Amino acid sequence: MLSILRGGAGGGGFCDGLSRRDFLRIGGLAMGGLTLPQILAAEEKAGRRNPHKAVIMVFLPGGPSHQDIFDLKPDAPAEVRGEFKPIKTNVPGIEICEHLPRMAAMMDKFTIIRSLVGARDEHASTICNSGYTVFETSRNHAPALGSVVSRLQGPTDKTVPAFVGLAPKMGHMPWADPGDPGFLGLEHAPLKP
Repeated sequence: MLSILRGGAGGGGFCDGLSRRDFLRIGGLAMGGLTLPQILAAEEKAGRRNPHKAVIMVFLPGGPSHQDIFDLKPDAPAEVRGEFKPIKTNVPGIEICEHLPRMAAMMDKFTIIRSLVGARDEHASTICNSGYTVFETSRNHAPALGSVVSRLQGPTDKTVPAFVGLAPKMGHMPWADPGDPGFLGLEHAPLKP
């Protein structure tokens, strides 16, 4: 018999007993029997004139600095370089942090962008969530990217919200509300389950 879920407690599961890996495994099995041509053919047969797709933005606030993960400087003076050692990846010439051996084994599947710079020296989520700096966001009341997609595209299905926001509201102002619909209005605010 095929066992989809691991039995027993522990192993990183949550109160409902499912881990993120279990959730993805079940979702993968559901989609595993369909190929892209089959999905597109089913959409065409259903008569959808505008079969647009969803946007999934994963924004994880916090975490280690890029200098400790992707931009290690092992030859720099001790007061400049970080405490971690670089390891080779499966891409010649690219080294990443010693704590990411699995990522190093599949580095050919990723792109490291080393030329990204900000227009302002600020440490805020607004540039990631809206494309605007803190000052521009507060002045223009700029909407979150999900709100923009909601406004331009609308829901893919009337029973599914156009924008679902899972990022928590923070107490620190620059990180305050990653789902703020801004000047687009509450109609384009995210559903926050």
